[in-house]
Amino acid sequence: MATLSVFGQPKVFNSSTVATFEAGNMIFNTVRGSIQGAQGRAIYEDGILTAISGSLDINTLKSGNRTRDGHLKKKEEFFNIEKTPRIYFLANDVLFVGKTNGTTTYKLSGSLTLRGVSNEMSLEIKETSKNHLVGTFTVNRDLWGLGEGWSKTIISQDIDVQVDIHLE
Repeated sequence: MATLSVFGQPKVFNSSTVATFEAGNMIFNTVRGSIQGAQGRAIYEDGILTAISGSLDINTLKSGNRTRDGHLKKKEEFFNIEKTPRIYFLANDVLFVGKTNGTTTYKLSGSLTLRGVSNEMSLEIKETSKNHLVGTFTVNRDLWGLGEGWSKTIISQDIDVQVDIHLE
C-alpha cells in the first residue's frame, strides 16, 4: 500500500472500524457480515480530510455461518487469505463536497484491492461527527473475480458494503 503525505494532521483508524456487507444468497436470502482488523490513517489539513488509506484483515470476516466463513476466507475463488490476507483502499483524490447540518461530505476516488486485484472506484463518505466517517459502495464480484464460477443466483453479483471508520 502506498504511503500518505505526512503534511497535515494524521489520524489513525481505531479498533472500532468495521466494514459490513450484504449479499444476496439463493435469490431469496440476504447474507450479512462484517470484516474488522482495520489499519489505516486519514490526513486532515485545516479540519478538512485531504487523504485516506486503509486495510482490513480478511481473517476477521464473519457472516453468521462458520462453514461459509471458512470457504470465503480460504478458497482460491474467494479471498484466499494464505495469498492475500488483507483488503486495501487508497484514495488518489479526496474532494470536499460540502457541509450540511453538521455532516461533512467528501467524494473519494481511489483503488480498491481484493484478492490482489486492484480496480479504480469512487465513493461518497460522510463525516457524521468528529473522528467518525461512514461510506457506502457496491462491489461487482466480476471486476475482482470474487466467487469466480459461482452462479449469480447462489451469490449475487453485487455486494453492498458500508465502511464505518473511527479515528483517533
